[in-house]
Amino acid sequence: MQCLRKNVSCARKSQCCPGETEARPLSHACQQGKVRVCKVCGDRKNCAKMANLGVLPGTELELICPRRGRQCMIKVNGGTLSLDETTAENIFVTSV
Repeated sequence: MQCLRKNVSCARKSQCCPGETEARPLSHACQQGKVRVCKVCGDRKNCAKMANLGVLPGTELELICPRRGRQCMIKVNGGTLSLDETTAENIFVTSV
């Protein structure tokens, strides 16, 4: 699976996803509920930003308000974050 932007490689991968084919971008998650982060793609700045916010491979998130391609809201480590479309496309998740 490749990142959605050209010339950008996936910076972090995790073995938490049994089948990489099951992973999908957070922006394409259809329903509210818990998801597990499989990998975070993008440039170094984006990966560092997500790491500082607690969005790392293996972390469970609660998807509060899926917007299917627009901004989405997640709960992670007791805090609530609003992510733009580009950021959500670079976070690959599976259902828990």
